[in-house]
Amino acid sequence: MKKTITILMSLIMVMLMGYNAKAQLLLNEQFDYPVGDSLSLHGWNAHSGTGPIFTVNGNLSYTGYCTPSGQSALITSAKAQDMNHTFTAPTTGSVYAALLINVSNATATGDYFFHFMTGTTTFVGRVFLKRDATDSTKFKLGVLKGSNVANAVYTSTLYSFNTTNLIVLKYTINSGAGDDVVSLFVNPATATEGAPTVVASDVASTDLASVGIIALRQGNQTISSTLIVDGLRIATTWTDAIGFSGVVTAPVVTSVAATGITSTTAICGGNVTSDGGAAITERGICYGITADPTIAGTKVVVAGTNGAFTGNVGGLTANTAYHYRAYATNSAGTSYGNDLTFTTASGAVAPVVSTGAVSAITSSTATVAGDVSNDGGSTITERGICWSTTANPTTANTKVAVSGTTGVFSGNLTGLTGSTVYYARAYAINTIGTSYGSDINFTTTVAAIPCATIAELRAKIADNSTLYQLTGEAFLTYKHASRNQKYIQDATAAVLIDDYNPTHITTIYNIGDGITGIKGKLESYFGLLEFHPVEDPGMPTSINNVVNPLVLTLANMQDTAFMRAHQSKLIKFNSAAFSNPTGLMKFSTNKKYILTDGSTTDSLFYTFSYIVDYITPTPLTVPSGNGSIIGNVNMSFNKYYITARSKNDISLLVGINEVENETVGVYPNPTTGKFTVNIDKFNNGDVKIYSMVGTLITSQQVNKGTNEFDLSAYGKGMYFVKYTDAKTGKSWTEKLIVK
Repeated sequence: MKKTITILMSLIMVMLMGYNAKAQLLLNEQFDYPVGDSLSLHGWNAHSGTGPIFTVNGNLSYTGYCTPSGQSALITSAKAQDMNHTFTAPTTGSVYAALLINVSNATATGDYFFHFMTGTTTFVGRVFLKRDATDSTKFKLGVLKGSNVANAVYTSTLYSFNTTNLIVLKYTINSGAGDDVVSLFVNPATATEGAPTVVASDVASTDLASVGIIALRQGNQTISSTLIVDGLRIATTWTDAIGFSGVVTAPVVTSVAATGITSTTAICGGNVTSDGGAAITERGICYGITADPTIAGTKVVVAGTNGAFTGNVGGLTANTAYHYRAYATNSAGTSYGNDLTFTTASGAVAPVVSTGAVSAITSSTATVAGDVSNDGGSTITERGICWSTTANPTTANTKVAVSGTTGVFSGNLTGLTGSTVYYARAYAINTIGTSYGSDINFTTTVAAIPCATIAELRAKIADNSTLYQLTGEAFLTYKHASRNQKYIQDATAAVLIDDYNPTHITTIYNIGDGITGIKGKLESYFGLLEFHPVEDPGMPTSINNVVNPLVLTLANMQDTAFMRAHQSKLIKFNSAAFSNPTGLMKFSTNKKYILTDGSTTDSLFYTFSYIVDYITPTPLTVPSGNGSIIGNVNMSFNKYYITARSKNDISLLVGINEVENETVGVYPNPTTGKFTVNIDKFNNGDVKIYSMVGTLITSQQVNKGTNEFDLSAYGKGMYFVKYTDAKTGKSWTEKLIVK
């Protein structure tokens, strides 16, 4: 019997040891914050640049890895701020940082986005992304121990854009004479640590005495990558970081000292440092007048899963000692933090106030939220927001008072300077004194240079940095889904809006809509001027405007100096033909077609990557004959092209055998030369006959009935017979073979 008890106790101890070993996470960051929040509001610190990293909606997931809850974070070239998070710093052994990534863009030169650090300037274990030189849909991952980017070692395996991958960055501290080692694992598939995918080669670089900071990095527009990150887990063992063990334990939670104590309320804190391998279903604060309260007694539930949180405890009795514990529950059970105490005030105290999020940031204004959750037992005489260019501003600095007493409010900050870091705090005053919320910071946007017309805008420096605002109204002449591009035009000029990664313009515009106040940056893309917007300009300022195309010749299009002023404009050729139509060749995406007007010939029609009705769903046949073509001016490799917006822009396409039964009778076909055109089903009209290369052979007015023609003198080959109905204006074209 004793032997049986001993065995059972041993098994229990082994299980407990397994449970204790499971939850040793140094950091478990699931970005479980409101969408649009800066990470600086949730324990992350900025150490370089401006433009914070924000949370975005949704999660990443990877088979076998602990599925994150909450949201994810966006690292983008549109911003440039680098942010870090501290954790308990090991001084021996290895530190593992596991992270889910989904990359949408990387540069050909490569740049780093993730690393360990110490202080604010020493970076180690940098993880790089680089687009493959031969396959633009793939990228490589690299690792570097020190600072010389030329020494970065990249994976031989290629990884696909827009696919979630799991990476593990490992830093091994060698306390002896050897060098510390930095390794990178990509998509590990086993619960046991195997060989790394790649190891840093610059092992002689500076070693660290301890590793206690992890960082996410954003570069600039020209060299950085764009990716979503999620599920950051840092631990001293492979199993804890990767979470492949499959053992679910109760969460790990700690209690945090109470603040904002009044006679009837207090703010109690907690921190869920590990979810135990399963989603947190509830967390909060339980409290009472006896030690070690549980959720069976009084509790306050706080939304969220992992990370630090606070709960507002109310209904308390003045001058009374209370016990409280933070708690968290998952599928394995409920865990409690340490038992802490506080004593309520005997009378009135200073108010309890918190600072909320910053919104509507411009170059000169911003809105900051606040919340007076308790008046401290004395009426609030003033509340508002105070701000300064230095940390922890007070009411002695600039402030805006907001009417009201308790509850949520917001203050509008004005008179700010563009491109400047500001600090702000909510405040509230009662008879006891003034209380402040937490200190938050934000950066005002760059003041935009106004441009009244597109011509004035086009004359500015295209450095992809200076901010401009088109104050006048411009009219949309075309839009397409690729890169959310839009062609806009006013009476002076036109410009292409390239709104890509991330998309800023979310308002849906129609062709002919007027848009006013577009703000963005200019970039010359191999000679084509692009306008990159930085915000949504809002609803159309007018609708159903008509932009008349500029009439040009094919010779104009070959004059690059002339066309530079007409980039992206809506233009029209009054007489043009596709050269060498075979009757079988069809339109397809990203293809150039030769146009001619009888004297000038060049590859002037370019389909680019538009989704247009002459390509999809059924590609139309490249037509024969002369006619008008309308479209926007595009540019590729210093040559200018026209791109039709729809089949209605190409007069040669309109009416070609639109209804199968409404075809012109042409017989015999094939013929030796003589043939008949029968238009009994139609009205009087006009018949034009074109050669295979689009040259007009003959034109003749015809009446209802049969009409004779003879092409014997023109030789064998393929011809096109085009009939235009004089009454309806519709045209039909038939192919004719002369033997």
